[in-house]
Amino acid sequence: MNHGHKISAKLYGNGFALKVYLPALIRLGIKRILIDKDQSLDLYKANILDKFKEYIIDINKNDFKEEIFDYTILAVSPKKQYDLLLKNNFFKNTNTLILEKPIATSPSKAFEIHKKLEDMKIKYLINYSFRYASWYENLSEIIKTLPQDVELTFIWEFMARHFVNNRNTWKRFHSEGGAAIRFYGIHLIAILSDIGYFKVLKSNNSSKPSSDLSSFSCSFESTHNLPKCNILINSNSLVNNFSCFYIKRNKKISLLKTKEPLPKKNQFALEDPRIDLTKRFIQEQNFNYNNFNVIKLWEEIEDKIEDNYS
Repeated sequence: MNHGHKISAKLYGNGFALKVYLPALIRLGIKRILIDKDQSLDLYKANILDKFKEYIIDINKNDFKEEIFDYTILAVSPKKQYDLLLKNNFFKNTNTLILEKPIATSPSKAFEIHKKLEDMKIKYLINYSFRYASWYENLSEIIKTLPQDVELTFIWEFMARHFVNNRNTWKRFHSEGGAAIRFYGIHLIAILSDIGYFKVLKSNNSSKPSSDLSSFSCSFESTHNLPKCNILINSNSLVNNFSCFYIKRNKKISLLKTKEPLPKKNQFALEDPRIDLTKRFIQEQNFNYNNFNVIKLWEEIEDKIEDNYS
């Protein structure tokens, strides 16, 4: 970068964009941030903008229009993200594109976006945040050393905020890129793809009603150096549990047990803990992840899904 160049970013979105990405970018030393947001913001989000106003470029000024942004960040719904990424001129003034998961509402649309980004040789990163969780590095190394004759299981149970507050947000609906597989499960799908899983044995929709797709389970085939792996996710559960264990000769050996996979903001925390995770994700600049394999595994889970009523 040129001497004296002020690193800049363009940020799309309202919630996660303002609460997490904006402070993370500022902590990374980015001094010029253009924000593309809805006009109406609640008081909390308006206060965030006011707190960081010295770093925000005025959208009404002309000085940003021809600027090449170091980062363009999309923290919007999968449908809006897909629509924006279909526009060729969207990419003309950015060095690195940062996307949220899922990158589109379905695997087929995600493949479409992946192909376009690769064809246009766009540098991009996808925020699968379990990769930056405190437990991930150590756990992935342990999994890679397990013998093939054991059976590995991940269980993630919680009650999503849209169920707690009875809200009809896109995160609730499978068709909009939300629900147990597309919004939550994609976190686990990404890290299991990174570890080396690539073939799905079976997949079940265990939600009631099944159209919710609030709960699902699936099994991944063992490989020459990985054991069989099961995952179960219930986003409408009365318990909070994130655990990983394996069964060997009918004995359960725990590898991880916590209430939540990522730290949550509570009344005692000074700031949202996702800020630090997001800062690490951007800072790492890892362009070597195989995003195609993640989408392929996601697609195979959905292709094999069966409704399972007990």
